[in-house]
Amino acid sequence: MRHSMRLVVPAILSLGACGKGDTAGERAKTDKAESIVPVPASTGKAATTIHLAVEGGPHAGTYDAQSEDITCTYGFAGPGTWGNQYTALGKSPKEFSSLQLIVDAKDAADGTDAFLMTVAFGELMKPGYSEHVIDTQTNDGKKKGSGTIRVDDQKTGGKVTFKGVAEDGAKLEGTIDCHQMMRSES
Repeated sequence: MRHSMRLVVPAILSLGACGKGDTAGERAKTDKAESIVPVPASTGKAATTIHLAVEGGPHAGTYDAQSEDITCTYGFAGPGTWGNQYTALGKSPKEFSSLQLIVDAKDAADGTDAFLMTVAFGELMKPGYSEHVIDTQTNDGKKKGSGTIRVDDQKTGGKVTFKGVAEDGAKLEGTIDCHQMMRSES
């Protein structure tokens, strides 16, 4: 039997990610700009799979991750935005632990060079934590890295393909397969 629940979520969320074991209430922040979003019950299958290749730097290698929790979103970081908020807790400084993404979905449909992506290793706020950042849409006009990203939005899921050079010089390439996602109704 498949259950679903309704989650109260603001139209704009921070980049903060939720860890496994967080409840829907802990994930949701409420404010005046909230909308109701149905959240499918876990199926025991991966809602998101990530493939990441890093060239250069201390994290050179290939990484694969999956999450039963839904990490892909549409409209949560602003109208028309596509996002990913994957975070795995308890990882060592050498282990891939997080991929955060915000991009305008319409621009990314044909590929865009304007996006914010952070790829992290280790656990946030713990010794050895490090990240690779591509931010080509900074408010101060000073880009951090460069790259391109494409989003194939299929409404109930989709696929993100990215390739770029982070601010620290590491080359990042990969995919985010969103088998399930949450969409803001506002």
